[in-house]
Amino acid sequence: MTAEAPIDPSDDFAPGMLFILLAALCIALILIGVGIVVAGIIAASVAVLAGLGIVSSAVLIGMLRRRFSSGLRAMHYQFCTVVAIPAGIGILWLGSYLTHSELSPRETLTIGSLAGACGGLAFAFLFDLVISAVYRRFAAPVIAANSGSVNSHQEP
Repeated sequence: MTAEAPIDPSDDFAPGMLFILLAALCIALILIGVGIVVAGIIAASVAVLAGLGIVSSAVLIGMLRRRFSSGLRAMHYQFCTVVAIPAGIGILWLGSYLTHSELSPRETLTIGSLAGACGGLAFAFLFDLVISAVYRRFAAPVIAANSGSVNSHQEP
């Protein structure tokens, strides 16, 4: 039988160090949680401010042109552009990752932002054309027919 080696008295358990380690871990977790909450509040604030900027500029355009549809169209173009920018960045990053191209992060952000904004504007323009064509085809004749029948029932 082999006898176990005697325990070295200098290799003992120090409970004070355990409590200091636990306190440091608790403080680190609390600070990480506070950081996540603050980052979430900042991100939500930026999203709200960007949304209010889009809405307020669309309202201003609608008031200046005195047409609700102009303001709605402006909001549609701005919203599509803002939403497409992160998509452009993500698609460019994924493409450069899959093709092993060596784009720097700055180039990825710049080119992806421009491509996303152009793609968003193109999508908004095509969507606007489709909606205009559908309106001219279906809604305009109905509105014209109803306004003509209302005028025919009026007395002179």
